[in-house]
Amino acid sequence: MSQTVLQKGELYPVAPGEPLPRGAGRQNLRVKATGEKRPPRKGEWYLSGATIEGYRAPNDLTQEHQIGELVEGETVTIWRSKG
Repeated sequence: MSQTVLQKGELYPVAPGEPLPRGAGRQNLRVKATGEKRPPRKGEWYLSGATIEGYRAPNDLTQEHQIGELVEGETVTIWRSKG
């Protein structure tokens, strides 16, 4: 089973249901990989999941994740194989 490698500077979609800044449109926001890996602090964005998406830490987490930052960016297309 292969593992997705995150690249510093790559843009990933915000996970459905994650809170966004007031007035922000989900279609224009992405989470940019910073290249830093550590436990996220409350309110920080981090990247996780089998299909990489951005999440906002609800509190200080103990497990290490790739840290991200919320940015405006282009649409990200995720390709999935059938079967």
